[in-house]
Amino acid sequence: MSMDYPLYWEMLRRKSRAAPWWRVGDCLYYLGLLAAMFAIPVGIGHAVLEKRGNIFLWYLLVFVSGVVVFFVGVGFKRYSYMLAERDGIDLSKY
Repeated sequence: MSMDYPLYWEMLRRKSRAAPWWRVGDCLYYLGLLAAMFAIPVGIGHAVLEKRGNIFLWYLLVFVSGVVVFFVGVGFKRYSYMLAERDGIDLSKY
């Protein structure tokens, strides 16, 4: 659960335009985080067990893609914070 989940509920309660952006950003954030976290150890393990170094490149691609998705999610959440401030939600409370 995200640390700023109460902020999301406040966005929903006030029917803010920021809520969908927050939701998408949060999903992308965790999707990218999980992909990046698991790609390297699984890739190394698979490359060692299969004794093929080129398979590691696919896992490296998954890692880089995960990092990109992670930062896109962060960008969406930051955009949602900006929209929430415009809608009058005080972010310092959350």
